[in-house]
This record gives sequence, C-alpha cells and structure tokens, in this order.
Amino acid sequence: MNLNNMSNIVVSPHKLSTLTGMHILKSGGNAIDAAIATNIVQGAVAPETCGIGGDLFTLIWMNGETKPYCLDSSGYAGSNVDISSLSSYSDIPLDHPMSVTVPGAVRGWFAMHERFGKLEISQLFNQAIEICSQGFKVSSELHQSLKSHEETLKIQESGKELYPSGKVPKVGDTIKRTMLAKTLESISFKGPDYFYKGEVNEAMSKALLNTITTDDISSFQAQWIEPLSTEIYGKTGWVTPPHTQSYLTLATLKIYEMLDSGSKDIDLHTLIESYRAAASQRDDITYDYGNNIDLFPGLNTEYLKSLSNLIDLDNSSIFNQPSDIGGGTAYMCTKDKDGNAVSLIQSNYYGIGSTIGVGDYGFFLHNRGAGFNLLQNHPNSLKPGRKPLHTLSPTMWSVDGNLDMVIGTRGGRYQPQLLSHFILKILKNENLENAMISPRWNIDEFGKKSLSEINIEPGLDEKIVDELIYKGHKVNQLSELQNSYGPISAIVKTEDSWRASHDLRVDTASSIID
Repeated sequence: MNLNNMSNIVVSPHKLSTLTGMHILKSGGNAIDAAIATNIVQGAVAPETCGIGGDLFTLIWMNGETKPYCLDSSGYAGSNVDISSLSSYSDIPLDHPMSVTVPGAVRGWFAMHERFGKLEISQLFNQAIEICSQGFKVSSELHQSLKSHEETLKIQESGKELYPSGKVPKVGDTIKRTMLAKTLESISFKGPDYFYKGEVNEAMSKALLNTITTDDISSFQAQWIEPLSTEIYGKTGWVTPPHTQSYLTLATLKIYEMLDSGSKDIDLHTLIESYRAAASQRDDITYDYGNNIDLFPGLNTEYLKSLSNLIDLDNSSIFNQPSDIGGGTAYMCTKDKDGNAVSLIQSNYYGIGSTIGVGDYGFFLHNRGAGFNLLQNHPNSLKPGRKPLHTLSPTMWSVDGNLDMVIGTRGGRYQPQLLSHFILKILKNENLENAMISPRWNIDEFGKKSLSEINIEPGLDEKIVDELIYKGHKVNQLSELQNSYGPISAIVKTEDSWRASHDLRVDTASSIID
C-alpha cells in the first residue's frame, strides 16, 4: 500500500479551523477544499490573523505532479493613491486608506476551487457561516487584539458585534458575527462577483475614500505563477516568488549548506550569519517584478556564493538588515489521502489590519500596503497598480519529484528566521516533534549597518549561547517561549508514514491526522 496516500491531515492556528478542514475531508472533499474551508473559518474566529479583507498566497501539490502550483492572490495599490500626499510621514500609517490594497483572499478561494476543488464551493462556507451565526469563544489573542483596538473598532458598524454590551469580551466569552455570516452566505451563493463587483465593492471604495476605485476592485484577479525553487541537502524547496520574501528561507539554507563543514549538528552562528547576509539586501531586491521575475537575483548560485563570502565563521559581522515590518497572519496546511496537499498563508497584516471596517458587512480591510516604502523612484515605493513587499512565506519540499514536506508559519519579518532553523533541523534528520519544541531565535535589531542582537527562547544549550557571545553576538535570553515565534504548522513525510505537528506556543493551534 502507498503510504503517501493514506492520511488526511489538517494543521492550523485554531481548533475550529482544523476541525472544519477535517470535516471537509471526511465529507469527500480534497486538500484544496479543506484548505479553503479552514481559511474561511480562521478568518471568522481569529480576525486578528486573517479574513476576507486580506491577501492570500498558496502552493498546491497535486498527486502525480513533480512540482507545486503557485497562486498569488494579493492585491495592488489603488488608482488614486498619491505618494506625495504622504510626504510628512516616514512610513505609511497603518490606519490610513493608502495602507490598503485590493483584498485578494476571496478571489483566491474561488481560483483554487475552480481549478482543483471537488465539493460544491457553497459547502466550504457552511461551517464558517454556522460558527459566526451561533457564536464562538474568544481566545486570548483575540481578546488582546480587541482590547488594543477598542476605541477604533466598536464605533464602526462592522465592529459592534465584537463588543457585546459595548465592552471588550473576556477570554472564553461567546461572540457572534452575524453581519459576516450574511456576507459569507452571499459570497457562497453569488460567487466572487458579489464581493468584487457588487454592493460590497462600492462599500469598500467608499470606506477607503476612493483611493481604491470600484474599477480597481472589480478588475482584480488572482494569478497563477511559477514558484521559485532550489535544491538543498538533496531536497528541493519551493516558495512563492517576489514580491514576497519567501526566497529568504531558501537563500539562508543554501548559504548555510555552502558553508557547512559536514557536521550533523547545526552551527547556529553560521545559520544566523547566513540569514543576516541574505536579508541584508531584501529591501533592495524584493518588490513587484510583474512579468520580469527572471531579473530577480535572490536564488542565483553566484549571488548566494558572493553573500557566503561575506560571512566570517569565527566572528559576527555587520550587515544591513531589512525594514521593521510585522504582521497578523495565519498559516495552515492540508493533505488528503490521495496525496494532494496545500500550503496556504493568509493575512490582514498588522492584527486586524487597517481597522477600517466595510459598512455593515462585518469585516475589516488589511493594511498590506504598509509594506510599500515612501522613497520616490524606488521599485517598492507606493504607486498605483503596484503590489507591495509581502512577508508571507509558505513553503513546500520535495524529493525526486515527490512531496516530502509542507511547512509554514506566521511571524512577519521573522518568518524566514523561524522557518530556516526549523527546516534545517528536519533536513538534518531531527524528529519533527523535537524540532517543534526546540528553542527558537529572532533578530530584533533592524536597520543599516546592524550588529547582531539575538533573542533566544529558554532551553538552548549554554555552550551554544557562550559560543555565540564569544563570536560577537549580543544574546538576550528570554524567560519563556514566545507565541510570536509561531505557530509553525508542519506536515512531514517519514520513512513509513506522514506526520503532522502544531505549535504549542499558541494555545489555539491544533492538528488532526485521520
């Protein structure tokens, strides 16, 4: 029996999302159906991560294929954005209408389903509609987000239901989203045109003071594009191309492989410096290439070799580091018993995004446009019709043309840092569960000519910490695991089975194998 095709698997940041995905698989749906349904519920119960007002990227592996399909369903800046009107700002304000680009998630769901879906698409919305109508319990993360944005959200029509009796709901309280339920139901039966060409279109443009026109919204389409790939330690990594920073995960690992002495153990100094070298040029080479992606140098062997030559194996170096951009994001992955799989990431960017609500339709618009800069003539500067730099980094891995891993995480700028270390552990044959609970690190010091300042979770071997300090890294040892360092979700092929793991750093995360 082909063990590759035995298991249905769903991993997501929320138990209700995971249960929904598995319900779809048990109802005869495939991995694509399950991913869509999982994502819809995730946006309903965790709007601090994603929702119909956000963007979406996905990699899809279809059984019998030798590489994944890649979908970019992220939006562009509106026709009426004007960089000169923001001249008094150093960055685009997170709550400004020009921080919003056309939301792509809904088009993305329908594009995925049209090409690969199995069940009727209305079925994929049913669980989310029911959950919104009947109510769900508030998580600690949602509570904190609603508390932080209380003054902005509860005065808007779309936000009133999030504050029963006009107060911030406590953890464990039940809230309903009946307005969103109605919107989702209309989308499920009327299709994406209800969202992009009808009354919702007009409400979005109005909420954004016409910086995005109704024509901008109605003309938006998701795009099937070629993924990027490179071989590392005998396995092929697949990622979404720029304008996302996904390539940094592969670039970091490839540089590390170039410098690897052959030890089975991970040299954390070399890994950190590999990331810092790769990331030092992110803001210069990561932008919307349009139809000119062949010009992107980020995974070129000679380019990566030149970066590896900058690394001192005995000392920490000074590197430029990318701009400090965060994110409110949800990553989820699915696999069905037929061998199809999905790596999907969807985001509102900063928590509940721009916090700009859309009439009484029950949702808020993301602020991915804050990924633009305000530098005149820069290829990532705010410009009508252009897509901003995205932090979103879904990955897939294959061996000899067969799917081997599906891995991703939230974490904004941290995503390549978190993923490169985690994936390297798997590439060096560490047990999946051990890799999931191992201490993680991030670099918080961003800017020009940055020294290495690393935050490390507790539990890392003291000898490794001492070695990092000896080599010139400033190490901040944290007292507890960080929920912002995940959740990583992973599906990994072993010798005789598929395994899945969710991240204990986030108490709502879950995984199911059936």
